[in-house]
Amino acid sequence: MIWSVLLFDLVPLIAFAVLDAFGNVRYALIGAILAALLNLLYSQFFLGGIDAISLIFVGLIVFFAGLSYYAQNPLFFKLKPTAIACVTASIMLATSAIGTPVMVEMADHYAPMMPEMVQTPLAQERLRAALARTNLYMGFGFIVYAIACAWAALRMSRWWWLAISGPGLYLIIAICAGLAM
Repeated sequence: MIWSVLLFDLVPLIAFAVLDAFGNVRYALIGAILAALLNLLYSQFFLGGIDAISLIFVGLIVFFAGLSYYAQNPLFFKLKPTAIACVTASIMLATSAIGTPVMVEMADHYAPMMPEMVQTPLAQERLRAALARTNLYMGFGFIVYAIACAWAALRMSRWWWLAISGPGLYLIIAICAGLAM
């Protein structure tokens, strides 16, 4: 189930790349916005509600698509993953530096809402240490991802940009999580 949700987040990027291939930036941007709105509808009707992350995700798509539409330049939209990665990296590295990794804080915050079989491992120091390491590694991983996305947006084809900005994110997350364990 969780993989279908993660993959569904790629739909606006795919819609943009496919429609942009036909040479009309306006249609590509509108397609990406519509795909993002479909993501919200999916969350509402099949997952039981719209969370803050989904709203931020759609808001950023609309913002960057608006910039691209106004400037008639798809580069602004293509730089959206870079901007998100920079903010995420900053949060993760800052919270690691001050000793309160955001991933550990989120686990503490959401643990009471989870089943007992999930709450018990979250209380173990070994898992908390792994989450803290993952937080730090992902901070650096998001910097690498931001650089790769920016390079792809500026220097590569739309298809390479799609491959790096979409599946590339999941690859970075998997590598960082694997290194932390």
